[in-house]
Amino acid sequence: MPTVPVKRKPVESADSNHAGALSKALDVLEMVVSSPYPPSAAHITDELKLPRPTTNRILSNLVRLNFLKRDLKQRQLIEGDRLLKLALNVIARATQRGPSHEILRELSGRTQETCNVGAIASGRIRYIDRVEAHWPLSLRLEPGSEVPLHCTAIGKLLLSNLPAPQREKYLKAMHLAHYTDNTITDVDKLAAGLDKIAKQGFSIDNEEHLPGVLGLAVPIPNPQGFPVLGLAMAAPSARISVDELPAHLPLLRQYAERLALCY
Repeated sequence: MPTVPVKRKPVESADSNHAGALSKALDVLEMVVSSPYPPSAAHITDELKLPRPTTNRILSNLVRLNFLKRDLKQRQLIEGDRLLKLALNVIARATQRGPSHEILRELSGRTQETCNVGAIASGRIRYIDRVEAHWPLSLRLEPGSEVPLHCTAIGKLLLSNLPAPQREKYLKAMHLAHYTDNTITDVDKLAAGLDKIAKQGFSIDNEEHLPGVLGLAVPIPNPQGFPVLGLAMAAPSARISVDELPAHLPLLRQYAERLALCY
């Protein structure tokens, strides 16, 4: 009697299972960071067509590893500190290898001052690219260095451009540390200053973080929404006065437009 062959279902290897799990986790991360508003677990489940237990398992692991975290009020998912640092490190490495660094170097040469690009990360400003001025008096901070939000030109600029609810969260949570006699440590005064910055489109640091150091920042345009990167020039007050800073605005805005094409 002839033997009838039995069809067997292919057995997935451990590697393919792991690849599938990794792909789903990356899909979740991509959805969280690209959504205009923080998504809920239910929204992620529906959008990615995942079984709810799978979504819960992925989210639990990503939160535990600090790639995601939950908004304390709404319990929605937002990017975690580890994911932010990873993203900024990727941008910083790519920036230093690409044309954006040469654009920044050109700007520094034209202004004869230190120029940098920064973004908000974990409640501070992180420099993702920086070119130092070729002067005896210059500021020695490397890409990856972090500075406060409330008393730096880039920090105040990016704070001012946040959606109102997000800006309010920062103002309520931030510790307004005192660095110099010019540091703004009153929340209401800082909020009023941010409103002014948002209207005028630039920010000035009048020796608010470091004595003798001035700063001017403009947003790098972001066609997808509010600016997430800022371009700034920093200079010792021995070389330039705070009243002279705005004269550099046309040049900074021109270079911010060029940098926008690189990010």
